Amino acid sequence: METDDTLPIAEVWFAIEALEDGIIRFREDHIDSYAVGDIWLVRGRDRDLAVDTGTGIVPPAPLVEAVAGKPVTAVALNCYYDHAGGWASFADRACHPLDAPELRAPTRESVGAGTYLNRTTLWALPHEHYDVDDYTMTPAEPTRLVEDGSQFDLGDRVLDVLHVPGRSPGGLAIWDEASGTLFTSDMLYDGDHGPAWPPPEPVAYCASLRRMRELPVRRVCPGHYGVMDRQHMLDVIDWQLANLEQANG
Repeated sequence: METDDTLPIAEVWFAIEALEDGIIRFREDHIDSYAVGDIWLVRGRDRDLAVDTGTGIVPPAPLVEAVAGKPVTAVALNCYYDHAGGWASFADRACHPLDAPELRAPTRESVGAGTYLNRTTLWALPHEHYDVDDYTMTPAEPTRLVEDGSQFDLGDRVLDVLHVPGRSPGGLAIWDEASGTLFTSDMLYDGDHGPAWPPPEPVAYCASLRRMRELPVRRVCPGHYGVMDRQHMLDVIDWQLANLEQANG
């Protein structure tokens, strides 16, 4: 196995991609897509919303806020390191009440870092002599608690909060009805799930999948592996439901 000292130093940590409908994707470009979640910035007239915040190995807030050019609220859709690791770098932080305890007092084990983030999933270092085995997620207090039915008002667009448990007790999705875009974090993505499958709460997970399936979704911006169109979303949901229902009788 390679040691950290054999890896190159990354000149630029984040890749940035602009999508239509005022959505920008930030990705930690030197970590396996399986081990890090995307950060989605939704642009508004008065405020932007950062949906998930990556690992925090390099704090994302300075870059995201520079691109936004206006106040940014960061919402953690679950409490795991690959989606909430950079949450503490933002001044305005939202999460579901059930995930708040983990975000206030994360441990390497409780947020999943010990399982997924290691020398095989890290492809470059953020700086010289960085040791991924020393990774810790910075604890932070939420400045806003959101639940099912809450909204983020960005001035010229309003995003709806959906409580979709199954991966974490306070798992969330964000629904942008105007553009038909659903942000799903760990709740729905297509690709290798490894030891993350089956989900820890399969009954709740299936109920959440059925709920998302009924939305008039045009595009899914998931936590891993890239955008899905509606048909792809339906195919993935149907496969996952069939797999979990068969496994649970």
